[in-house]
Amino acid sequence: MLSIPLFAADPTLPPRQALPAAANQPAPVLEPLRLQAILRTADSARAVINGQTLRVGDRVDGARVLAIGARSVSVERQGRRSTLQLVSPLLTPSRNTP
Repeated sequence: MLSIPLFAADPTLPPRQALPAAANQPAPVLEPLRLQAILRTADSARAVINGQTLRVGDRVDGARVLAIGARSVSVERQGRRSTLQLVSPLLTPSRNTP
């Protein structure tokens, strides 16, 4: 007895090896972005995100730095814009300094 498939594959589908590998893979898990510090001078600004010191236009963990403000940083990641805020310090300096 001959073994032949009863139903042929869809001729309009590309061969399996032509399909992109990403179609079969789950999306990678991205590390959360943590704004740790903002360093500002009269003519430049830098932000520390996930331990890396960055300027506007730099990239970190799949995100691009769009703007650096006094207490926040705007980033774009996977086509989505978001704002990272500095956390309020746990300790505040004393008003009465000797």
